[in-house]
Amino acid sequence: MIKKAANIRNILTGIVLVCFCSCADETNNSNVQVRGTDNASKPDGPLFEMVPETQSHIDFANIVTESDELNIVNYHYFYNGGGVACGDINNDGLIDLYFTANQLPNKLYLNKGGLEFEDISDKLPVIQGTSWCTGATMVDINADGLLDIYVCRSGDLDPEYRKNLLLVNQGNLVFEEQAGKYGLDDPAYSTQATFFDYDKDGDLDMFLLNHEIKDIVNYNRQLMESGVDPMVGDKLYRNDNNKFIDVSSKAGIKQTPYGFGLGVAVGDLNGDNWPDVYVSNDFIENDYLYYNNKNGTFTETIHSSTQHISNYGMGADIADINNDGLQDILVVDMVAKDNYRQKTNMSGMNPALFWQTIDFGIHYQYMGNTLQLNQGGGKFSEVGHMTGITNTDWSWSALMADLDNDGNKDILITNGLRKEIRNNDFVANYMKEPEKQTQYRGLSKTEILHTQLSQMPSQRISNFIFQNQENLKFEDKTSQWGLGLPSFCTGAAYADLDNDGDLDLVMNNVDEKIHLYENRSNRLNGNNYLTVKLVGPDKNPLGIGAEITVTSDQKKQKIELYQTRGFQSCVPAHGYFGLGEISQISSVEVVWPDGKKSQVLDPEINRQLIIDYTNSVTQNEPIVPVPNHFQNITSALGINYVHQENVYDDFSDQVLLPHKLSNLGPALAVADVNNDGLQDFYIGGASGYSGYIYMQRKNGKFEKIEKSFHPAHRIYEDIDAAFFDSDGDGDLDLYVVSGGYEFDSTSNILHDRLYENDGNGNFTYAKDALPTVKVSGSCVRPFDIDKDGDIDLFIGGRLIPKHYPMTPKSYLLINENGTFKDQTSNIAPELQRIGMVTDAEWMDVDEDSQEDLIVTGEWMPICVFKGNNGQLTLITNKNNGLEKSNGWWYSLQKVDVDSDGDMDVVAGNLGLNYKYKASEKEPFKVFSDDFDNNAQTDIVLGYAEDGTYYPVRGRECSSQQMPYIKEKFPDYKSFGKASLNEVLGSKLLPTSLELNAFTFASTVFENKGDMNFEPIPFYHQAQLSSINDIVADDLNEDGIPDLIMAGNLLFSEVETPRNDAGYGLIMLGSDGNRYESIPAPEVDFFGEGEVKKIKPVQVGNKYTAYLVAQNNGPLKAFRYK
Repeated sequence: MIKKAANIRNILTGIVLVCFCSCADETNNSNVQVRGTDNASKPDGPLFEMVPETQSHIDFANIVTESDELNIVNYHYFYNGGGVACGDINNDGLIDLYFTANQLPNKLYLNKGGLEFEDISDKLPVIQGTSWCTGATMVDINADGLLDIYVCRSGDLDPEYRKNLLLVNQGNLVFEEQAGKYGLDDPAYSTQATFFDYDKDGDLDMFLLNHEIKDIVNYNRQLMESGVDPMVGDKLYRNDNNKFIDVSSKAGIKQTPYGFGLGVAVGDLNGDNWPDVYVSNDFIENDYLYYNNKNGTFTETIHSSTQHISNYGMGADIADINNDGLQDILVVDMVAKDNYRQKTNMSGMNPALFWQTIDFGIHYQYMGNTLQLNQGGGKFSEVGHMTGITNTDWSWSALMADLDNDGNKDILITNGLRKEIRNNDFVANYMKEPEKQTQYRGLSKTEILHTQLSQMPSQRISNFIFQNQENLKFEDKTSQWGLGLPSFCTGAAYADLDNDGDLDLVMNNVDEKIHLYENRSNRLNGNNYLTVKLVGPDKNPLGIGAEITVTSDQKKQKIELYQTRGFQSCVPAHGYFGLGEISQISSVEVVWPDGKKSQVLDPEINRQLIIDYTNSVTQNEPIVPVPNHFQNITSALGINYVHQENVYDDFSDQVLLPHKLSNLGPALAVADVNNDGLQDFYIGGASGYSGYIYMQRKNGKFEKIEKSFHPAHRIYEDIDAAFFDSDGDGDLDLYVVSGGYEFDSTSNILHDRLYENDGNGNFTYAKDALPTVKVSGSCVRPFDIDKDGDIDLFIGGRLIPKHYPMTPKSYLLINENGTFKDQTSNIAPELQRIGMVTDAEWMDVDEDSQEDLIVTGEWMPICVFKGNNGQLTLITNKNNGLEKSNGWWYSLQKVDVDSDGDMDVVAGNLGLNYKYKASEKEPFKVFSDDFDNNAQTDIVLGYAEDGTYYPVRGRECSSQQMPYIKEKFPDYKSFGKASLNEVLGSKLLPTSLELNAFTFASTVFENKGDMNFEPIPFYHQAQLSSINDIVADDLNEDGIPDLIMAGNLLFSEVETPRNDAGYGLIMLGSDGNRYESIPAPEVDFFGEGEVKKIKPVQVGNKYTAYLVAQNNGPLKAFRYK
């Protein structure tokens, strides 16, 4: 099978320590249950069951009342709702609950056991004046062993009524407000706070998340980069003996006036055992990723650490989602799950504005939830679309926790906006230019406001819960697990409220009472568990920031102990570990914030385990550097080349293009061009830039030949190239494929070029050697097709400029004494219009000593042309493993992956981490024709939802390409309901082009003989992005071929996130058709960027280097060690 490697990372060694282990909290042993072994009579029903108010006695509801002065029209965070804080305030072993309200009093409920609570809000101090509370977190602020409550406040209020609150626990369920005493009475527009020991001095510091409350129309770049607004910018407070000092500026915390912080999470994101901070920002501002510099300062690295982020960042969480020991990041956004709400509730992204923000210095941001998979080395791959968690409507809280106790962390996302101010029809009819709306004539501003508020749509939406099924696969279990009740839920938290070993859920809703869900995993599935509670050092009694690792023979899980998670909420300071069917744990290890360690060997399960800091020991382990198996030797080889892409807006020609097509270079080819025994290479340029020959010298360095080609040839766009002896003179000539989307289909700039070598590496344009072939090409593959002793050529046609996805011509050029003739129609007529070719390989598929041609491309299947004495015949894909193999294929590589002596095919596809999805049952489609009769090729992409096909793009951008759509569908509601057939109707003619993609998975096609193949999709690590090129070589010299693969697709249309999660992949082959991938940090992230070509080049007679060419980026060279 094709599989991912075992994790090649440092593993902590075992430490034998004296530990304290208990079945229950020593303060109340009876409240912690030990699971029995009798599972004979398991109940039926969903995993979660709503606890009725009659049982819980929790009657809290966050009721929000609109007024002329305060409403969602003039305060965009009016319906952001409140939060919930969980913790044991009286140390009785039961988790208590604190709810925040926006306009009503907050409430505190004491857990009495059995999911019954008592309202003890009268124990809270009375807060004078108007208040707008947001987030809350529980923290032992003074390290006295009692949990206190920190409450954030916001709103367009007097600063005195905005000061955050600190309710200090006096014991006996009495609290006093003492924020001023501790220096934490900050009057900023606050969302939430998180407490952690950022400087490792033993006490807890605080990061305060703030936000702007006004709409921003004009952005100032200088203010965004260095401006400071103490009411809007986030803050870091250092704890100096229980007096908190604002050290934000000194610590490097951004305090821009454009911050819209809605989520904050803390975790060790780069594996250096220091806490880092992630902030998710709403609206245009970037999220912030702060790496801890270990000296009291942070460095913000969102651009270099991630490739793209959510556009409207809401709640956030940090946890190890795939049990690889690395902390991952979840941020939610507000894209609807179903077609109708997508088309009616969110407007399309403005391409001009999108690129303006990029030029402004803003990161790549796209609508949708994002899951940043930690690759190590400070880099993340965004895998939201692979996991299927991107579309959950207007989302608030993001939580990662094991909700079914199977040993894998699941995902809970809360959902719902009380009034849908962004509904497209509502905006068009009531909000856009109200002075021009006929229904407002004669009305006062107040009357207009009342009309707007009364007409604003409102729809409850269910929350979402996704079960982790490993290997980055998640399944929506919302209904099956009992969470399908629609609501307007904002803040949420998980906690084991009944001490039965599974995590219950509590949710704070807008304009309705809270939801409390009992988790019935304990009774339904019989999965085992372990709860870990820490007794920390004097200044940090809960052990906040500790790392807890539970290890068994089957699995290793890690949790970092931080309480603030999701949105405006906090969870208890416990480590909750589901174990599934695991019945024995080998060890539980705690790494405390100061680096000391505790370890418990072979603990009992299905109970609470208490580990005390006093039993920890110091162990100085040497820091083992991350091995580098793929070293960057670019400078050592003297290579200093950066490919520069010419600027062209493809979408101005075809608005609905799925991605750009004008940036498919550079070309790259390797050969000894001057017969000195050393390999040289050619690197092609984009239109307006020259290609160059790099000559290898005896010292192992490469020298760029400045005037390699005539300056007039800079007009060409170099897509591919190959060295071969075209004229039989014993030296290697150069063929360069021309391409591009920006030129007319009849332009001479699309003409390929042949350059003849004089034997010394000097090249002359052979103007008359080629027939008049004008095609935007993709590849050239030399081979002696007619077996006459000279080299012929296959030329793959990539596209017809400005007419995507129409099929271009591909060619077979037969060499006749150095002059080439187009013989395609005679040799392989089916090849002429085979499709939008991206790659091809000559290989003897059926071992008959005649080379066959494998061809593939975008929207194409894997095609096999059988060679037979100079003729090529297309093999029908029927029951041969290639039927319905249509995809967006980018690369082919022949290699014997199973060591059976014949050649198999490794094919690089779009990958499984893209917005577009394809299957045999529901293929992804494109329809093309001149649907509006304006002499232009129109495109309509189609996707399936519950068996019905809909257009991918919305009404606004679709009508830009086909204006009749606005007439046919006068509002967004009607367009949102329309199927693809209803949108195109009679315009979908029999003559219209329809193409299908059935798979986007990169795949090994194992050769089974007789022109039959078995498709074997790669493991998920090879599906993170598109694979644009593949090299097979025996890197570790074990006699088994290995694979080097890289790609990415960085220029999607702006409503589709870039395919950018790939950092390059090296897969080492082993016996039994197995491939093991090396972690990205250990191969130096060699594939970052949009890699188009990888070529091996021999450096002297010493070693092989691998050239990695990316579009619009530097050419790099690497060496495997």
